[in-house]
Amino acid sequence: MNLVIVESPNKCKKISSYLGPGYRVVATVGHFRDLPARELAVDEETLDPTYVVDPEKEDIVKRLKAEASKATEIYLAPDPDREGEAIGWHVAQVLKLGARAKRIIFHEITKNAVQKAVAVPVPIDINLVNAQQARRVLDRLVGYKVSPLIQRLGPGLSAGRVQTATLHIVAQRERDRLTFVPEPYFVIKVNYANGMLSELSDDKGKPIRPKDEPEAREVLESTKTHLHIVKSIERKVTDKKAPAPFTTSTLQQAASARLNFTPDKTMKVAQALFEAGAISYHRSDSVNLSEDAVRMARDWIGKNRPESLPDKSPSYKSKGGAQEAHEAIRPTSLDEVNLTGDQKTLYDLIRARFLACQMKPAKLARTLVITALVGGDHHYAARGTEILEPHWLALGRADEEEKKDEDDQILPEVRREEELPVEKVDLLSKETKPPPGFTEAGLVKEMEKLGIGRPSTYASTIAILYRRNYIGRHTDADRPGASRRKAVIPTPIGMQVDDLMLAGLECITSHEYTARMEEKLDVIARGDLDWKDFLKKWYFDFKPLLARAAATWAEMIGDVRKRAAAGDETAARAAGIDPDAPVCDLCGKPMRLRKGKNGDFWGCSGFPECRGTKPIAAQAPARKRGEKATEITCPACGKPMVERKGKNGKFLSCSGYPDCRETAPIELTKKRAKKCSECGRVMAKRKGRSGDFWGCSGYPECKHTEAVVRKSARKSSKK
Repeated sequence: MNLVIVESPNKCKKISSYLGPGYRVVATVGHFRDLPARELAVDEETLDPTYVVDPEKEDIVKRLKAEASKATEIYLAPDPDREGEAIGWHVAQVLKLGARAKRIIFHEITKNAVQKAVAVPVPIDINLVNAQQARRVLDRLVGYKVSPLIQRLGPGLSAGRVQTATLHIVAQRERDRLTFVPEPYFVIKVNYANGMLSELSDDKGKPIRPKDEPEAREVLESTKTHLHIVKSIERKVTDKKAPAPFTTSTLQQAASARLNFTPDKTMKVAQALFEAGAISYHRSDSVNLSEDAVRMARDWIGKNRPESLPDKSPSYKSKGGAQEAHEAIRPTSLDEVNLTGDQKTLYDLIRARFLACQMKPAKLARTLVITALVGGDHHYAARGTEILEPHWLALGRADEEEKKDEDDQILPEVRREEELPVEKVDLLSKETKPPPGFTEAGLVKEMEKLGIGRPSTYASTIAILYRRNYIGRHTDADRPGASRRKAVIPTPIGMQVDDLMLAGLECITSHEYTARMEEKLDVIARGDLDWKDFLKKWYFDFKPLLARAAATWAEMIGDVRKRAAAGDETAARAAGIDPDAPVCDLCGKPMRLRKGKNGDFWGCSGFPECRGTKPIAAQAPARKRGEKATEITCPACGKPMVERKGKNGKFLSCSGYPDCRETAPIELTKKRAKKCSECGRVMAKRKGRSGDFWGCSGYPECKHTEAVVRKSARKSSKK
């Protein structure tokens, strides 16, 4: 029997069906050996990491060892990236496989790809492993050395090489907004009787927007009293090329803009699609496609849209710094797939982009009509776009956050020197707008542009910032000079943490610093730099910066806490203190929400000098009829969860709904909740066509199920 070891149990059944009865496929269920959670676990002299097996994964390790002892050949098949390579290396180390370990790599879970990989195994790439080890040690030292220093401001605060740089670009955008000084200007528009809308411009079509109101009104009166004629008509036929196939970054951007998915949700759904064999590997910065993939797309286009099939396949260039270890994200087949819900929605987006990128460019006719005042000095411009040949546009729009020109219109037929009757002239008073807050799609785009993190880290980094309450989602329209959309803005505590970092450890707020670290990791992955040498040099330079930062932060945090204690509401929020929180009965200071082994509670902000506490239940948020408070906190925002009733029975929901829509199975309230034997999560009772069954609450990441054992069956088994 040959053994194949993968990461996710969701892959086992499909891969096993492709390999046949001579192979046994088992899963590590993600990471099972890593740096321990509550200690540094890095020797500060040698920078050697100390890895431990996760106590919750010990049964999995025992099972892997038992399976390995019976196997003839052992194939390691974790995901095809640095993290996956490291997992394979950890498996080989823990199971002591030595030369028996054979690495197999496939970028899609299809029969052809899996069988080809098994036929040509390769050694574990130790350079990729060392790059991942360097990342873990680097991030551990930054996080575990810096976080305790800023936690003097408030519990639960943290810093990290990637998260701190990401927080800074959000915080800096907010500072730019707050310091922005709007400038007034005026827009003059003419509505002609034929329906054409034109704006004041020069004779080339460049908009003119007066800043002085008397000047604007003078132009307005002149426009009303003069005849208007068509001075010029310029029509250009242009090609609009389809966008490249999706990378991880552009997929997250498109799913955010088009489907309202968070980056974290996009990656979870994409992971499920990859494990189902529906798409290629979803962590990629490459826009390249294999010859087989191009052939598949061209065959479909030739059969279904022959007029859109180009003579030569279009090619695309990846962005600078891309590792290009994988193909672009694409469907593995263009046949009908049995998907539903979010998986179907995201799959359709990926499929449409894949087909579009291999079609002919769309042909557009762009027209510019300039009108002039007879006997006057002013001109007006109207623009219109006509789609002559849609080709790929028939499958959907192009850009992840496409900016639509409000003045783009379908122009009526006009002739040069034609006189146009004026129906209405409008003078619009406007102000320049501050830079908009980032959408999640825009934030991912900015992270990629600045080199902050890698495709696999964008979603998790943003999710961490939400969990730490450093950022929040707000409707931009609620703030002056903004459009109606969900914007990511920093919270008061997020702004304060960024202020601390700028004052004490500015280097890790810098995107250039973080990008240089990523470049060094790439060099290690290529085998051109020793990972220990890199870490030793970096840490030697970092330690004195950290010592100076500690002194700076102690003074700054002390000042914030003093102002908060004196009743400064801004300082209180910056210190993570809710002005609406109860006061301590012992000393009168405001209390802060804290986490304990038995759930959340109110603790005095004067801790450790004052150890006053209050139960959180007394301060639970107002509940709707039929809701029941629980001691469980929401993993997404930290608010208490409440018990609610839906069409499928009781469930847990965040009390912050609708701002937070996190849900969880009701089984979490039970002291002896049933645990999943595959991943350790709580099992939830669900309804199916054949009756009730136990399903893992980690679905769709884990699809483990178990039958519900009835009480009568238990009694009979005891007899």
